[in-house]
Amino acid sequence: MPKVETTNSRAPQPEPKSLPAYDAADFAKLSSRNLEIATRAARVYFNSATQLNQEFMGFLNSRIKKDIKSAQSLMKSKTSEEAFQAQAGFFEEAFRDYADETTKILNLAADMAKETMAPVEGQAGELLRNLEQRFAE
Repeated sequence: MPKVETTNSRAPQPEPKSLPAYDAADFAKLSSRNLEIATRAARVYFNSATQLNQEFMGFLNSRIKKDIKSAQSLMKSKTSEEAFQAQAGFFEEAFRDYADETTKILNLAADMAKETMAPVEGQAGELLRNLEQRFAE
């Protein structure tokens, strides 16, 4: 049976560009750089976690002292009016303290996340720029 040649009406497609292979020296530099970035991120994280822990422990220490004073004030009350005032004062102060501390902790945690990821984001940006340059070649 004779072969029938068919013509393709589509224009030929250009070959897709492939990513050039990294040489061993580039790979070693990249691995070393990634280790450095991870180490910097971990250092920032642990320093921030220590600061967060110190803030929280300071708050707890302060609140326990205030709670004891409030309990003492409540026990010293001679009338139900005094007891009510002591209890109301305790709840008002505790609510304000916990709200303020929550704001501090959330801000510290947000700063911690931002500072921890900064080295990683910088490396990711550098990697993307390198890839764009290699594809442009």
